[in-house]
Amino acid sequence: MSQEVQERKYYPHAVVWEITFACNMRCLHCGTAAGQKRSDELTHEEAIALVDELCGLGAQEITLSGGEPLLRKDWPQLAQRIIDGGSKAYLITNGYAVDEKIVDEFERINFTNIGVSFDGTEPTHNHIRQREKSFKRAKNAMQMMSDRGNIRFCAITQVSNMNLNEMDEIKQILQDVGCRQWRIQMTTSTGRMKEQDNMVLTTDKFPYLVDKLLEYKEEGKIDIDVGENIGFYGCKGTQLWDGKPYFGCFAGMRVAGITSNGEVRGCLSMPEYFNEGNIRDSSFTEIWDDPNNFMYNRVFRSSDAGGWCKECKYLPLCRGGCATTSFSATNMRANNPYCMYQIEKANGIECEDNEMIQSLLDHVHKQLGGKVETVEK
Repeated sequence: MSQEVQERKYYPHAVVWEITFACNMRCLHCGTAAGQKRSDELTHEEAIALVDELCGLGAQEITLSGGEPLLRKDWPQLAQRIIDGGSKAYLITNGYAVDEKIVDEFERINFTNIGVSFDGTEPTHNHIRQREKSFKRAKNAMQMMSDRGNIRFCAITQVSNMNLNEMDEIKQILQDVGCRQWRIQMTTSTGRMKEQDNMVLTTDKFPYLVDKLLEYKEEGKIDIDVGENIGFYGCKGTQLWDGKPYFGCFAGMRVAGITSNGEVRGCLSMPEYFNEGNIRDSSFTEIWDDPNNFMYNRVFRSSDAGGWCKECKYLPLCRGGCATTSFSATNMRANNPYCMYQIEKANGIECEDNEMIQSLLDHVHKQLGGKVETVEK
């Protein structure tokens, strides 16, 4: 990392880039309601220039997403450019278009990781994805990569009321195809999921998901990668994060999202309301460095919080957790009902903080003098 990047207060460590809005599915839970390609998507030349700029800014991880990224013809060139620029390349696919030729490309490019969306047993997955054979195609994609033996991949599951009770079955299927890593996220009421709002997990079902993740981590049969919108503090929340402090949402601080037509957000999961500018009007660097952008995280105070979060002792650390989850649930930056500390406390359950977390709390409260502001990791 260059000296210039090291001296930056904020730099885009991880960028998720929707390289196309085109998608061969119409998933019920899609946070962006992807479908048809946008008419004004970045050209190949613009995309290559963007990669070079991101690498120059110190982006360590760049994820090619969509839509379905494999529907953009130059995805191999973009991925290779990322790696040549010194960053790690990731890709997220629904697996439908994956065949042996594409697996050859995966192998040649040497992605750091390839995520395959996998959301249930065959009937459930096909229903969520609104596409027949989507289950078989996703499963086959993982099997082909597993058979190669040298391609790093994981499964990504969005948990909702549609598949919560199928977690054990999903895990078994993943183990059967040789999948070693499973990233699990909670579906939020964004994009197309707004039309399926009754399918979003309610807070009374949330502890069941946390219990399942703890069970799987204890078993050790598959590596569990816990999504940023699950857990936080409390007895089980802290346990889920292996006793480490949870520092909340880093959208616009260490994380950035870019749409296929060049809009920049703190996180790709956020709705259009959070667009900070377009790279065709200003460079990504200019948008990123603008002191008036990403204020919801870069300038965070207790007045941004509501409900339980407002008086919570952990607010200086977690800042209400995942911003997208909080906004989608309560329309506030920090009023997040999906917090194990809140849920446990409401049921009379409290645990002592471990030494590391208690030391951080003492330091932060002393440093801020009782005020709550943005806390750097």
